[in-house]
Amino acid sequence: MSHWDNISTEHLRGAGTPAEAAALFKAAVRMVEIEVFSYCNRLCWFCPNKDGSRIGSNTYMDVGLYESIVRRLADIRYDGMISYSRYNEPLADPVILDRIAFARQTLPEAKLHTNTNGDYLTPDLLARLRDAGLNTLNIQIYLKNFERYDHEKVRARGEQTLARLGAPARMVKDQPGVWLEWRIEYEGMTIRLYGRNFDVNGTSRGDTVDIAREFRRTAPCIIPAWAVYIDHDGSMVPCCNLRSDIPEHEDTVIARLSPAVDLFEAYAGARLASWRRALASFEEKQGVCRSCRFAQEPDTTATRAHSARLLADPVRPAP
Repeated sequence: MSHWDNISTEHLRGAGTPAEAAALFKAAVRMVEIEVFSYCNRLCWFCPNKDGSRIGSNTYMDVGLYESIVRRLADIRYDGMISYSRYNEPLADPVILDRIAFARQTLPEAKLHTNTNGDYLTPDLLARLRDAGLNTLNIQIYLKNFERYDHEKVRARGEQTLARLGAPARMVKDQPGVWLEWRIEYEGMTIRLYGRNFDVNGTSRGDTVDIAREFRRTAPCIIPAWAVYIDHDGSMVPCCNLRSDIPEHEDTVIARLSPAVDLFEAYAGARLASWRRALASFEEKQGVCRSCRFAQEPDTTATRAHSARLLADPVRPAP
């Protein structure tokens, strides 16, 4: 079953009542990405953080807001993924262990995941992450700040990480100049260790980094239907490639979650529904999505049928 199968015309026009909003969310959302604090220790050329704005002080998501989001997910017995990611380095602060443990206790059926650059990862922290309830971990191999991909340097860096963690691993992908990946064997968790060449498989991050800015997207994108992205201040945006706290993306904020702004109603509201409608077709995309190469839906008979089904509804969301 594809994500398209769980998207209805209501996703493109919005839901009326709180109960309808919750039902719309439950039907389609398979990943909620949450940034529990702001700090990142790196300056990567392929990321909006290259400006150094995340390398200073650390700003935490209000714990009450975080717990209210998780409890709201528990209201619908959410069993998809929670990813502790966005534009921070999730393992830079031990508070991540408390946040994972709370989600595990509150959402026993959810899959808990995080990405990391691996800089803070030790055998002890890995065990504590597992014990807190983390299911899957992606360790992404980066070189020095602003350094571009070099396959053999990535290999050496990966081997250093494996030696430090002391866990058995097997190589699963070795594509020179493009991708290098190991799977680490670790009881109770699924762990990937990989490096990727963002020049080849990256995107412009909403036109904020110099990757394929000349590219013009026509393929549909259905990410705003099946995934939700929440920054450390509660700002909710349509895509992982958008960072709410930079000027270029300020107008992409769907809502700022709070006790007065509900997660499900923000997801099912007219503003995000308008994004979904604009991205569901095979027409050229506009704005921050114009040069995006990320998660392109294939041009197949099935995809065109799904797109036509959704766009056939004449009802359009209010501005």
